[in-house]
Amino acid sequence: MTILFLGMTGMVSAEVTYLKSSTKTGSSLCVIVKDNVLAHTSQITAIDIHGGLVPPANASDQTAKVLQNLNYLLKKVNGNLKQLVKLNIYVTSADLVPEVQNRIAKELKGKSQPACMYVVTKLATPGALVALDAVAATGSSQKISKAKIFNDDVSGFRVALLPAGRTAYISGQAVKADTLAESTKKTMQELFATLKYLGGSKANIIQIKAFLTPMDQAIESSQVIDGFFPVDRKPPVSQVEWFSSLPIEIEMIVALPGDTPATRPEETVVYKTPTGMKASPVFSRTAIAEVSDRIYVSGITAKKPGKNNARIRSAFNQLKEIVEEAGSDMRHLVKATYYVSENEISGDFGKIRKDYYDPQRPPAASKATIKSVGVPNRVLVIDMIAVPLK
Repeated sequence: MTILFLGMTGMVSAEVTYLKSSTKTGSSLCVIVKDNVLAHTSQITAIDIHGGLVPPANASDQTAKVLQNLNYLLKKVNGNLKQLVKLNIYVTSADLVPEVQNRIAKELKGKSQPACMYVVTKLATPGALVALDAVAATGSSQKISKAKIFNDDVSGFRVALLPAGRTAYISGQAVKADTLAESTKKTMQELFATLKYLGGSKANIIQIKAFLTPMDQAIESSQVIDGFFPVDRKPPVSQVEWFSSLPIEIEMIVALPGDTPATRPEETVVYKTPTGMKASPVFSRTAIAEVSDRIYVSGITAKKPGKNNARIRSAFNQLKEIVEEAGSDMRHLVKATYYVSENEISGDFGKIRKDYYDPQRPPAASKATIKSVGVPNRVLVIDMIAVPLK
């Protein structure tokens, strides 16, 4: 299904295509967005938008409330649930995934089915069983000079508008320190150095995702992040608990200054290594989408249980098929997030990635060890963003 948005002249200004949508799961295999200003949200829970706590409810009811809160937030930027592109869904237990998936399918019936990614993690909000952050189309290709951020003072939820233009995806960076708060501070300072290298600034940040431990200190960590920004310019933040010797790793999405070229550039994705960092054949420190088009892929896991190398190849083979069907290839991937539930898979994972990536063009990436990938007998799930070839 393709949705076309008309500009003021009546001509098509943006479009969103949903590939292999399923009303059963409430999701699509992938979603292709062209020439669109995109809304990115913070992590949203089922709190009362007037400041109340999470209601004592089951995961299904909380999911409905979360989607209601999401719709409330998207309306602030002239969006709604019919224009969803991607949902990153966070649940506190793998057992809750089917319940949450069923409620999402029910609530999105008659609407667009976004690409969906499920992650099992503790949540910072007491009593929360479900949370999500979202990417949604606005139906606009308007030229805005920098990121626009809307903070809802009552709920604390945030939404940022990514201009239709050049976008940088910064791989997770981490600086170890004695405390989570201090590690957060030092990591943010290092990321700002990367931003400077790219020609960006704090005002260009669209979304921040932090992989951290322990989750019961997540509020303190987010306060450190917020402290770097003016009151009215605090970007959306999402947090995932990981199992690592590092307190935190932080990745960013950044709107870069400069207009999108009038004609499509020959190189639609550029990969850069900031000064002082070492390049890798399996991930790029930064990947820059030079055009507005994106492909958001639903979470990919192995088709069946098996040995680690078979599981990994199954996921990557599916990824290759999906991006090619969507009009891209493995040389135009911009952002990967890999979630694993067993550290033992990491060795094979690092080796096998080399078989699928051009060593000069791997995507920006983060890899997090989490409690569960949300699918029984699976230990890896891939979350990917790509750029169409044309």
